[in-house]
Amino acid sequence: MFKDESGKEADAQITAFEDTWHWTASAEETYHELIMRADEVSQMIEAFRGFVGTNQMMAYLVMMAARLVELHRVLKNTGSLYLHCDPTASHYLKILLDTIFGALNFKNEIIWKRTSSTGSSKSIANKFPQNHDVILLYGKTAQYLYKRQYVPYSEEYLKRFRYDDKDGRGFYRIDNLNTYSQETLERLKAENKLIYPKRAGANYGYKRYLNEIKGVVVVVVWDGIFRIISEAHERVVYATQRHVALL
Repeated sequence: MFKDESGKEADAQITAFEDTWHWTASAEETYHELIMRADEVSQMIEAFRGFVGTNQMMAYLVMMAARLVELHRVLKNTGSLYLHCDPTASHYLKILLDTIFGALNFKNEIIWKRTSSTGSSKSIANKFPQNHDVILLYGKTAQYLYKRQYVPYSEEYLKRFRYDDKDGRGFYRIDNLNTYSQETLERLKAENKLIYPKRAGANYGYKRYLNEIKGVVVVVVWDGIFRIISEAHERVVYATQRHVALL
């Protein structure tokens, strides 16, 4: 066990912040500014101090609370916030964000697999390897703007587009039309995409053209973007630098 700023025993996870955050006069001042708000944020930050204690973790949470309040204030109603953190504090930060942005404006918890390494044998002696960070997505309001993201299909998937009618529309694959309306049938027929069944009772098919698909929809688990190593061409002297691809 480790000591907090008051000398009491504290959870070991707090040591993750001991090199950067300390409960100083500045932290105390910011804490009291938050308390003086007399709203849900002040109630939550006061409850945190009672639960977490006066320590490095609490200093970090106070600093984050003050900034998140201001970020929420200046954000447009159509805006959104992506907060990158690690699992040491992500659960506390989510409670803060629920309080400031509203729980209904929580959209996603994104998992970023930042490395394929499993760590040292000592670090995984009694737990699963820790190789991810968390990104919390919140909208300012229900009208926040969101642009769906895509990544390219695999080469194996693209090989399925092997038909070409030589009409200038490019390659396509044949998919089954399992559910459809008469309107859909008429539309596909007009677009010369409908394929009639070869036997009674069989499904219609349709032509799915390669140039009409955008890619694979990005889901909440992100991999393939690993942390910046010392030899990376992007690397600059900045402790928490992230890949442009991640941004």
